[in-house]
Amino acid sequence: MKKEGSFCMENDSCKDQVVAMAYVPWQNFYKVYEPEKALMIGTIFPELNKPFLGRRMERK
Repeated sequence: MKKEGSFCMENDSCKDQVVAMAYVPWQNFYKVYEPEKALMIGTIFPELNKPFLGRRMERK
């Protein structure tokens, strides 16, 4: 019998399964915004400042 929302069978052991592995690259402090500007933008790192333009991306 399958567990709901799982690929493990009732007789299988799921305890050795890896749930997830994340890769998080190092963030280098080359340049940062002033605290007041960072609070308004939502990040202190200019390279992470990706403003929401309110439209869909078009596929080419």
